[in-house]
Amino acid sequence: MKSIIIKNANIHNLKNVSVKIPLQKLVVVVGPSGSGKTSLIYDVLYKSSQGDKVECSISRLPNIFAIGQKVTVPKGLKAGLGEYNLQRLDRMVGNLKKNDLLIVDEPCAGLNAEESVGVLNKLKKLVKSGKSVIAIEHSKEIIKGADSIIEFGPKSGKYGGEIVFQGSLSRFKKSKSITADYVFSDKAKNIHYKRNPSQKAKAMQKKSVTLQKINKNNLKNYTFKFPLGSLVCVFGSSGTGKSTILNVVYSALFKGKNAWKIREKRGTIKAIIGKQNVRRTYLVEQTSIGKHPTSRPATYLNIWDSIRDIYANLPKSKKAGLKKSNFIVTKKIIEGKEGFSLKVSLVKYRGVGIGDLLELTIDEAVKIFSDSKLVKRKLKFLQEAGLGYLTLGQKSDSLSGGEAQRVRLAKVLSKKLGDRCIYILDTPTKGLHLSDLPVLVSVLQKIIDRNNTVLIADNKIEIINNSDYGVDMNKR
Repeated sequence: MKSIIIKNANIHNLKNVSVKIPLQKLVVVVGPSGSGKTSLIYDVLYKSSQGDKVECSISRLPNIFAIGQKVTVPKGLKAGLGEYNLQRLDRMVGNLKKNDLLIVDEPCAGLNAEESVGVLNKLKKLVKSGKSVIAIEHSKEIIKGADSIIEFGPKSGKYGGEIVFQGSLSRFKKSKSITADYVFSDKAKNIHYKRNPSQKAKAMQKKSVTLQKINKNNLKNYTFKFPLGSLVCVFGSSGTGKSTILNVVYSALFKGKNAWKIREKRGTIKAIIGKQNVRRTYLVEQTSIGKHPTSRPATYLNIWDSIRDIYANLPKSKKAGLKKSNFIVTKKIIEGKEGFSLKVSLVKYRGVGIGDLLELTIDEAVKIFSDSKLVKRKLKFLQEAGLGYLTLGQKSDSLSGGEAQRVRLAKVLSKKLGDRCIYILDTPTKGLHLSDLPVLVSVLQKIIDRNNTVLIADNKIEIINNSDYGVDMNKR
């Protein structure tokens, strides 16, 4: 068996995708967030190998193993995302036999460039010993070491779902694709992401917080000082204490409900200077944004609830005796097995029925609800996060890791943000294409502009270069 042949794959946003994937090679799958990478490799290829029925024709498969799909660090684990990914990869490598195929989703998430080269060497060693590797990755180091590239695009969501390039690395370098443009130039690194701090943010930057003599995990008598009103980036190799710093700052300054439960043990921190400048901390976790079959970004941000109010209050709804509960989207409706009742379908808002809304993108819905300040405001947050291409009916479990991360940030923006807060994120670039990074920084700046601070741990040089303040944990 020299290759895997997939014909006419149609799932999520894939548009009759046909592809020939070479075996005993390092094949790297690239493209913008939500362009179809995970849909093909996990929802078609991997699930087919596990006996699931898929809507396509697929050739005979080798034994397939997969790690890292939408991976998050388990609660309570004393490791950052990068360290956890390395542990999982090392465990899996030892279990593979000749002719097996390993699928890895962002094995370099949370790792710096040097560590990413180490991962590349491990994957190349597997190929040399007769195994096959398919990596979904945004890391320049992995892409530059590929034997073969498959790029999805041209954009995301319904504007993606196509293979825009397939071939060797040498051919990929010469292509004019968006990914090649970023990978083989300093374009992303040299872009000064548009940031125009508000006067509140500039005033807050004069204040700071210092945690003196931290003793936790591998941090020994370490003092951490950072400015407020800023984008603060902690970076460094795995195991240097990046995630520990985030956890200590979060628990030491948290003032919400049950704060006593997460307080650091006596002796973990000698003193905190400047804590009067912080109202509380928030941890933006990389947990699932919705496990229920009917969960969608529109329900996660409570947009659909507001839309149901609008439809239920229309004169035609009242005349027909319809209530808000009649406009609920059930599992059967979202899976296309059932439609809304005729009564409900006949109710239109600006010429659009509730069922038709599920097919509209966020961008299209903003125009429909231009007269509803509440709905338009919430939809705008998804637009600002670069997700205007998502449809209102798109299921949460079909989102890529990068899309899910930005939906979480959109929800943060949609809330009434208090000022003098610290928002904490571990590896916010996980799942994001290099072209998505300016959008991420723009969203983080909006949080900062409301008189807040954003503290992140990330090794992407593009983010480090565009932060207000960086802390290199390798030099502590």
